Amino acid sequence: MAGSTDRPQDAAARSVEARLRAALDGGDRDELRALYEQLGRPRVEVPGLAEEVRAAIVHAYVPVCAEHSDPRWRAEALCTEPPPPVDSAERLGRAGAALAALGVDPWPPMPCGLYHDAGYGNFDVILYDNGRGDPDRPGELFVSQLGLFVNGDDWDDRYRVALTEAGFHWIDERTGGVRVTGLGVRYFGEWKELCIDLLLFQWQD
Repeated sequence: MAGSTDRPQDAAARSVEARLRAALDGGDRDELRALYEQLGRPRVEVPGLAEEVRAAIVHAYVPVCAEHSDPRWRAEALCTEPPPPVDSAERLGRAGAALAALGVDPWPPMPCGLYHDAGYGNFDVILYDNGRGDPDRPGELFVSQLGLFVNGDDWDDRYRVALTEAGFHWIDERTGGVRVTGLGVRYFGEWKELCIDLLLFQWQD
């Protein structure tokens, strides 16, 4: 009989997942926390996923994630504290002020549904005069509602620097392209593993 081709770490990971899933199904929060600590606070490691971004994603999406998601995500959400909330007016005001300091005349922020003329999502959009002389193509800054995360026009590094100095995390193309594995998120009617950009700046119709 052929021997098992499983690596020891694969079998160990499956054992951890099975024990966590059983504790989650049991519904005893204290038992789950005890097991979570006993197992060394296991979690799905995603290279390139910063801790601030991870916390925002965990507490926004894991409570409504797909049933088949890795149970380590669910355990992490139940056994860790959510990030402190950020006041919406303060968040948008800070972003607008950073743009205004560059002299680019930001417009009033709008929800992403209004920006797309339909749908809903978890970010706001601030348009501004980007100095290109084309009124039909203003600058765009996307401001996540999950925390101090922004992205937008990256052709001029002044915007990234200004928003970073204002306390925001600028999600560039490389960071935003990291896929968060093991976490099933409902997206346009399907359960999918999404990248950071789509999780922090999500719009659906």
